[in-house]
Amino acid sequence: MGLKRISYYIGSYYVYYYRMVHYMNKEIIEDYFISNGREFETSNFDHQMIQPSVYEVIRVIKGVPLFIEDHMVRLQRSAESLDSNLTEIIPNITADIKRLIQLNHQPEKNIKLIVYNLEKDIPDYIMCFIKSSYPSEDQYFQGIHTILVHAERDNPNAKIINNELRVMINQKLKECNAYEALLLNSRGEITEGSRSNLFFLVHGKIYTSPAEDVLIGITRKYIIEACRSLNLEIIEQPIPFSMLDYAEGAFITGTSPKLLPIASIEEHQLDSANNEIVKSVRIEYDRILEKYINEHK
Repeated sequence: MGLKRISYYIGSYYVYYYRMVHYMNKEIIEDYFISNGREFETSNFDHQMIQPSVYEVIRVIKGVPLFIEDHMVRLQRSAESLDSNLTEIIPNITADIKRLIQLNHQPEKNIKLIVYNLEKDIPDYIMCFIKSSYPSEDQYFQGIHTILVHAERDNPNAKIINNELRVMINQKLKECNAYEALLLNSRGEITEGSRSNLFFLVHGKIYTSPAEDVLIGITRKYIIEACRSLNLEIIEQPIPFSMLDYAEGAFITGTSPKLLPIASIEEHQLDSANNEIVKSVRIEYDRILEKYINEHK
């Protein structure tokens, strides 16, 4: 199997604030955003944020911010990894997310929340709806093409902004006409996607990287719950590159894609979309999702 090696080491968390402003200006949509509890019109957006920053992307369906409690727990943990405590502002952030949804008439898109100036006793935060892209029906029913990128996160469990890495990966995805880049570490282990978690199906069992080695996705948590509901065995262990040779299927999970089957990893082909176990996990996750939405309307 051929493998295009793209070397990149995920190092510093720190980039200049104007890069953050540039990306936020490109992403922000809808009529209003909220900063530190105050409402502003999107047309007046001109915000400057200092790194380091932690963030969350929260999907909204039927006016409900999905799994918001889990997002707040992860946000706090990310901040704690940078010696910051968000306990005082988490209730305000939660209330403002719900207010932002109502202000903008409940668009079914993603909200990006950024907390910055983490060295302050009470950090600053900003939230807005962002341009949101979801997989097509064809991608769900045929699967997606992925590539491998040599990369490692300094702090896998913290959701910390790294625009330099994102730009590099986006360029490679465009060049290769791929949906996602899977990260390959220095030990030859496939850990996760650049913006997703990763699961492999081998001999009827579901394999995924250990929680300490990856960003613990919110969707990942509920996919594992779905697998257990189906009495499928979940094995958390490092995923060697050689697993590609005998995997029966694979899929990524995340806020935007939910559960998305993989059709190919580089030149390696997988019939994940037609695998009955993969399909059953997707159906069970959708049931969990619908239950959550109905309980939080």
